[in-house]
Amino acid sequence: MCGIAGIFNLSEAVQPDTLQRFTDSLKHRGPDAAGYTILAEGKLGLGHRRLSILDLSDRANQPMSYANGRFTIVYNGEIYNFMELRQELENNGHCFKTNTDTEVILAAYLEWGNGCFNRFNGMWALAIWDDKNKELLLARDRFGIKPLYFMLLPGRIFAFASETIAFKNLDGYSRTLNHRLTDLAMVDDYCLEGLGYTIFSDIKQILPAHLAVFTGKSNELRQERWWSIEKSIASRTKMSFKEAADEFEELLLSACRYRLISDVPLATALSGGLDSSCVFAAVHKVLDENPSRVNENSQKAVSAIFPGLINDEREYVELMLQHTGKQAIWVSTDEDNLERDIEHDTRMLDAISSSPITSIAAIYSGMKKAGISVSLDGHGVDEMMYGYKNMVAALYQYYLWQGDVNDAQAAGDTLVNMYHPDDQNKGWHKIQAQIGLKKKRESSLFYRLKKVLHTKSNFDKGFLPLNLPVIGDAYNFTAQPFEYRMLLHETFQHTLPALFRNFDRASMMNGVEIRMPFMDYRIVEFLFSLPSEYKFGSGKTKLLLREAMKKYLPEAIANRTFKVGIASPSEAWFNGKLHDWLMDQTKGMTVRQALENEKREKGKISRKLLNQAWKEVNLKLISS
Repeated sequence: MCGIAGIFNLSEAVQPDTLQRFTDSLKHRGPDAAGYTILAEGKLGLGHRRLSILDLSDRANQPMSYANGRFTIVYNGEIYNFMELRQELENNGHCFKTNTDTEVILAAYLEWGNGCFNRFNGMWALAIWDDKNKELLLARDRFGIKPLYFMLLPGRIFAFASETIAFKNLDGYSRTLNHRLTDLAMVDDYCLEGLGYTIFSDIKQILPAHLAVFTGKSNELRQERWWSIEKSIASRTKMSFKEAADEFEELLLSACRYRLISDVPLATALSGGLDSSCVFAAVHKVLDENPSRVNENSQKAVSAIFPGLINDEREYVELMLQHTGKQAIWVSTDEDNLERDIEHDTRMLDAISSSPITSIAAIYSGMKKAGISVSLDGHGVDEMMYGYKNMVAALYQYYLWQGDVNDAQAAGDTLVNMYHPDDQNKGWHKIQAQIGLKKKRESSLFYRLKKVLHTKSNFDKGFLPLNLPVIGDAYNFTAQPFEYRMLLHETFQHTLPALFRNFDRASMMNGVEIRMPFMDYRIVEFLFSLPSEYKFGSGKTKLLLREAMKKYLPEAIANRTFKVGIASPSEAWFNGKLHDWLMDQTKGMTVRQALENEKREKGKISRKLLNQAWKEVNLKLISS
């Protein structure tokens, strides 16, 4: 896991000091080593900041060359099945000088060309220079777990980097906000990432599951899709629920087995929720098998605590620790330096987020202080199995409008269960009233006519692409049923891409790599091949996961429906010790008066208004 950077000057040679400054702006991603090389008769510079995970020797440093210097790579990520691929490549006559996955990528590219990416199980963002064909290849993993940004000024310069913040340090380029894109992100901070955009003028992304070739002869960079979820799933609707659960269990254990390969210590980010608890349980099931090439100090969990707040899930973490007999490293946000940390972390995020990422960053800061450089996290399964309240609420509203009262009732019951127990009674009465009204109105002529005349646009609009030029080979999920389309949208276009961005920044600003077993492509393809009823029902979400892992979990966690999520307790902060800081930050903003009025009239500021105010502060911090 590292930071990569590159400059392709179209009219003059790349200056070594320019390349070094551009690359070293990513030092936080790779604190262990740095490398720079200039190729293509001086026109191309490749830079690398290394976080050492596999083969800790200097020979594993990048940029790395192969095939007598024909190929040179800078690479950020992990190819988890590299040892199997290495054996196959050795059988085909390839020789290796390191014990890294980086060298395996180069050999695989020489052997199979672009077809090598379909053989990789992992996460990556990479650039490979082919000195024979004078081409620069850029490629990204299936889901965009690892970031890769680029900018192209026709006839002048092409550059790429692991973070947008690096472009502030690129000579000859003045980074500015794109106000249209910024306005969109201020309304929905998840809307741009999955479409390949950023809030900055000229800075775009290599899309997930895409590759692109740059030669310097063209004034554009054409992206080509190399993997598609639609072409990868096979129908398994005849598989019973129990059979599917058994297969899911084996896939998750296998995914964890791959992701434990490391020459440095690992830990599991354990929140106490279902997803992270399943990863923690699977990890220790695999560790009991004594797998090869796993660092012996990989037994612990790292867990965040928020004493006195609803976010605090320590009791559930302790249940899991008691159940497994393992230990945790407890971390908490530095309450004495909140203002400093929020300002720092927000500037490092360099994007719009609905709340500060400081509590997330604190988890990985605590890991690094404990000597841990790799974290196994539970991201991804919520988006694939209706794990968020807003997804279940959308199902409830959809079924209610369609007149499917029984399905609406089931969705409503599930939605109520996802709220804090103190709020469930109020939510239940509201849902019952809406369903009662629906039953009363269903028989009326007015209702029947309205249903016939009304289109489904209200339910479709949230899943349609923004009115922006298409980058690459964009997905089009509009032909899919509503329930399925929601999962595709959340996983590939909306929530998950932005979540990857936020967690990548929060972890890598602290020099920690996140590995995500649920994002093993075999699991993703498997889950999207199954019917919705295996994922949602009986008052619960993620049914298949619960069934597959219940024997490894305490009953209270396996059956838990109340969802918290990992996020900063910004409502408590901004109504409490950070109130004065927030008011100071919003001086001169139109939202300031609204904050003062609501505080005076109600004694506290609502979450909705705080969210609006925070986004404006967020934008101010990254613009300064």
